[in-house]
Amino acid sequence: MKNMRGRMALWMAGVFFVSYAVPVQASEMDILLRKLVEKKVLTEQEAQEVRGEVEQEVARSAKFEKEDVKETVKKIPGGTWLEKTKWAGDLRLRHESQLREPAADRHRERFRLRFGFTTKPWDQMEVGVRLATGASGDPVSTNQSFTGTFDKKAVFIDRAYAKYTPWPWFNLVGGKMEIPFDTATEIFWDGDLTPEGVAVQFKTPEPLPFFKETFPTKLFANVGAFQISELSDDAGDPAMFGFQVGKETGLPRGLVWTSSIGYYDITAVRGKRTSDITQVSAPSGNSTDGPVAAPVYRYDFNPLDIQGKLLIPDILGQQVVLIGDFVHNPVAEDDNGAWQAGIKVGKVTEKMGSWESSYYYKRVEPDAIFGAITDSDFGAGGSNHHGHRVGLRVGLSKWTEAGITYYRTDEIEGAQNKVDTLQVDASVKY
Repeated sequence: MKNMRGRMALWMAGVFFVSYAVPVQASEMDILLRKLVEKKVLTEQEAQEVRGEVEQEVARSAKFEKEDVKETVKKIPGGTWLEKTKWAGDLRLRHESQLREPAADRHRERFRLRFGFTTKPWDQMEVGVRLATGASGDPVSTNQSFTGTFDKKAVFIDRAYAKYTPWPWFNLVGGKMEIPFDTATEIFWDGDLTPEGVAVQFKTPEPLPFFKETFPTKLFANVGAFQISELSDDAGDPAMFGFQVGKETGLPRGLVWTSSIGYYDITAVRGKRTSDITQVSAPSGNSTDGPVAAPVYRYDFNPLDIQGKLLIPDILGQQVVLIGDFVHNPVAEDDNGAWQAGIKVGKVTEKMGSWESSYYYKRVEPDAIFGAITDSDFGAGGSNHHGHRVGLRVGLSKWTEAGITYYRTDEIEGAQNKVDTLQVDASVKY
């Protein structure tokens, strides 16, 4: 009778765990089996048999579930794309205080939400789409302020592109894309900007043979053509053409030196109303002519951008990066230069407590760059600023981090306005 009762309990335990093998935790199974052994319903050997059978069933169920998902995906029209689709996004909460002279101080709470995917219809083709918060007429920010009596916040198409890679060293990109040029700083491009047009990217996948043993060097080149604005009553629409060449060189002791030179031709801007091009009346620090109510750009922009970055893998256990950037716009008569120098120490990783601190000094004269697309945080955006930036980021987990950034900036020309900006961030990736 006792043997029959044991066999019955063994059978029931096996059925229970096989039926619920996936959701039941291993610790729960161990507790129940131990109780059955303590009550002498099962022997130790029988409990081990049940445990082994459940583990085998869990493995089989996981395998079958994976195969079922694959079969289901194949039955969906275009379903094989789903296997090659990667979803990603992030949410950032920010407190921002701006201490402004002579304007009134400003304090606001803000958030940024981004969400999108990349997929591959075939191995050489990538399609990417990303949605993001932001505001119409502001291409250099994806922030939304907590305001408007809890009104709904707008979401826009932030990226929509196709990338064709027939060879490892060649990319052809079209659509609304991330910046296709190598950028050491935000002196020319704001990091949130997503230009619209077409770009070609070249990069040697392996170091050049004749430098491989001494100074392993990879070469890269980027070319882009972008539409800035479409004016229905004007044949000369503002556009941008860019070209950049550079190299990445390995040095002794693990150092890596990356340098590049780029040239950008921003055409059909001179004489155009700022509101026709940037959708706002403010010229973003650039020099203008005409009436105050309807200013027009005084110059076009043909800046030359030279930048360099030295990565030092280990100083007292931390990675160090030295960065320099110089820009000159020869078509402007004066106030046509910009430069930035800075340092980063540490690196935020998936490890809790990892950190990165940074500092740079930047000077951007009024007509060195096209103010509508430059860093939106430094001096509250645009050109005609110089000053300092100090930042600290700390990793809290694989998916979260916190940071604090302080900007101390002054105007170069004009009313000599001052803006001190403090940003406190908490970010979650998913």
